[in-house]
Amino acid sequence: GAFVPQLKTGQRQHPPARCPSSRLHLVPLSDFGDQCSFLSSSSQSYRTCFDENGSIQVDEGTVPYVLGIAEEDDLPDISRLTIDAFGDVAITLGGDLSSFERAILSPGVALWNGYTGYAAYTEVLSGLRSRMKDKLEKVDLASPLVAKDGVDMPEEDSEQLAANSSLILALGRPKPEGEPGTIDAIATVELRLQPTDAKIPFSQPWVDSVERRAAKALGVDGPARDDTLQPYLSNLCVAESARGRRIGKALVRCLERIACDTWGYEKIYLHVDLENAAAYNLYKSEGYQ
Repeated sequence: GAFVPQLKTGQRQHPPARCPSSRLHLVPLSDFGDQCSFLSSSSQSYRTCFDENGSIQVDEGTVPYVLGIAEEDDLPDISRLTIDAFGDVAITLGGDLSSFERAILSPGVALWNGYTGYAAYTEVLSGLRSRMKDKLEKVDLASPLVAKDGVDMPEEDSEQLAANSSLILALGRPKPEGEPGTIDAIATVELRLQPTDAKIPFSQPWVDSVERRAAKALGVDGPARDDTLQPYLSNLCVAESARGRRIGKALVRCLERIACDTWGYEKIYLHVDLENAAAYNLYKSEGYQ
């Protein structure tokens, strides 16, 4: 589906900003000033659950969760959230098994699911690192394809750079001292640039590149696509304990403004499983088609 944000006439395109690394790992969006002016200038109804600083108080009297750009140390916690949200269990035992059958099968199933869970976590973490590796040394909101010295890059180079420059946002707060990991993340979403050929991307960008080259060489190229790469929203997930607070809607709107106001695009694309009623209804309510 695609969403067409409303561009304001004469809207200023802000230059990319550089934000220093945060001690709390996540770099708050509010640190980027004018590039995230939609947080402070938008109405509360538009921001839904976020305040003007991109924060949300989930539990009374606790540290608020802050929306920020993920850094490398945050990726393990974001990977665990992604696995928890999308699921990693490969085998479940049927309800019609006897207690004896369950006693025999359960250890093997648990072992296999533990292995697949670890494999899924490793794949998600590796994919995140690959897709944002060109952003690890420069935490900013700039489009991956900002022209250098006024010279446009060849299409193949542009695709490669975009594939390794995902913007990954997370809603999190520092973990209590002594707990493993760096952040307690309850939501995450990813924005990147990619061809509009309707292809569902792989976790590893290089696999996408190989597949597209092979398809072109074999004469089975996919649907026609735009000459330029376009913003693509993916991997939106919210922890089960935090659902029902319109966090997903707020994250979608946030990425729309970044894609429009900061990156300078007029559309944003995504894939959605039609059987996932919650996701489908969310995007439909936000104008995607």
